[in-house]
Amino acid sequence: MSGRAGDLGGRRLSRRRFLSGAASLGAALTLASCAGGPAPEAAGQLNIYSWPDYIDPRIIPEFERRYGIKVVYDTVSSNEGLLAKFQAGASNYDIVVPSGYMVRQLTKMGLLLPLDRERLPNFRHICERFRSAPFDPDCRYSVPYTFGTTGIAYSRSAFRRLGAAEPDDWDVFWDKRLSGRITLLDDPRETLGMAVKRRGHSYNTVDPGALGQALADLIEQKPLTMCYTSDQVIVYLASGDSLLSLSFSGDAHQATRTNADVNYIIPSSGASMWVDNLCVPASAPHKDSAYRWLNYMLEPEVAAANANYTWYATPVAAAARFLSAELLSNKSLYPPPAVLDRCEEMADLGSAIFLYDRLWTELKCA
Repeated sequence: MSGRAGDLGGRRLSRRRFLSGAASLGAALTLASCAGGPAPEAAGQLNIYSWPDYIDPRIIPEFERRYGIKVVYDTVSSNEGLLAKFQAGASNYDIVVPSGYMVRQLTKMGLLLPLDRERLPNFRHICERFRSAPFDPDCRYSVPYTFGTTGIAYSRSAFRRLGAAEPDDWDVFWDKRLSGRITLLDDPRETLGMAVKRRGHSYNTVDPGALGQALADLIEQKPLTMCYTSDQVIVYLASGDSLLSLSFSGDAHQATRTNADVNYIIPSSGASMWVDNLCVPASAPHKDSAYRWLNYMLEPEVAAANANYTWYATPVAAAARFLSAELLSNKSLYPPPAVLDRCEEMADLGSAIFLYDRLWTELKCA
């Protein structure tokens, strides 16, 4: 890739400006129908299923220019939504982006391709601590993409107007003074996890009593909640519609681009920490294109451009010299060890995931 990462990233865009101005970027980015996924086999094509606002919008056109491969990009709002897409028979994706616990689940189901490391020479740039994980020892099925935490994003001025101390822990989501101006993630593991963590339990608890109490707490809290959303958090925080959001770290910091009043903290009792990963489905129709994409995304300048745009931390160690000083110095994006010690990575729950799904349905229907 020509130019430094900062040149590739260009000016930052909010989610709203990106969606309204994508055509002006000149990106040959096609949004496929949500119903059935991308069209099957097409020469020189790559079908990606990933999260919204999760890539510098100039990275895709550069890949297309360099390799002559057309990229089709669909968006997913939760790991469970990704699993549901697989279960519904959508088999035409070449790249998917699950979090760690979902990598484990998809691997157990035989849905991911074992990766040939010889075809990924840029894997050498991955930081040592991310080269193996409990959910995928030796990264046999996954390439680490980003890492971060899920914590509290809020409006500083709103808390000043209320005469309240700025939030420190999860109890703030039950503050009735913020009624109608709160968003929670449309994600059972994160939202139920927040509620069990508030009571002193693990994000990975399978105890029916602890989970039942979390459900009762969230039903009590529900009248205060504006909506459950994972893909509109940036928009609501940036516009000021939300004064308090359960938010992924990168989303909160993206919102500050257009609303400097937004702040993000990792709660004092701890938060979830996650690694999102690039994986190739076993059924991928364009495996050669997928390997090109994986290796391309591991290039230090590409990884840095992506991190500078998305504000999600990169596991590509060699990208550090291209990262903005603001990003590297931000302790909520790159937390110190003492803070990380309070955080917890979500694990594969096995059959207990059905309990979470049932409780989540009860909450949404309450």
